[in-house]
Amino acid sequence: MLSTVEVVQVFLARLAAQDAPGIARLCAPAVEWEAPDPNGARWSLGPRTRREVESWFLTLFAAFELEQLSARRLVVDGGDAAVIGSARWRVRATGDPVQVRFASVISVHLGEIEQYWHLPDTLAVTRTAA
Repeated sequence: MLSTVEVVQVFLARLAAQDAPGIARLCAPAVEWEAPDPNGARWSLGPRTRREVESWFLTLFAAFELEQLSARRLVVDGGDAAVIGSARWRVRATGDPVQVRFASVISVHLGEIEQYWHLPDTLAVTRTAA
């Protein structure tokens, strides 16, 4: 069974590789979810299945190509981890670059992600879409 730090490291590696199925496999059968939809229209709240997690990331990767991912700080307390970082994306439809700072809170239990809160700079994404 992977530790919290190891799960977060694998999650970030799979995110950088744009591996939606791999990210979903890291998750518990139900993940408590809080993150904006990839198109920025609304926030998604509440439990998500592995399949819904995979779909969310597939939608994100269809709209944006990840060019660089940087985790500036990782703070771990037992099963809880906070990642503070930034990502440079390219909008697939227009080719426009988007630099987004973010904080993510990931809770791990028995080696699986059971809570994911992703708090990006939605203003940066909104400005690109305008």
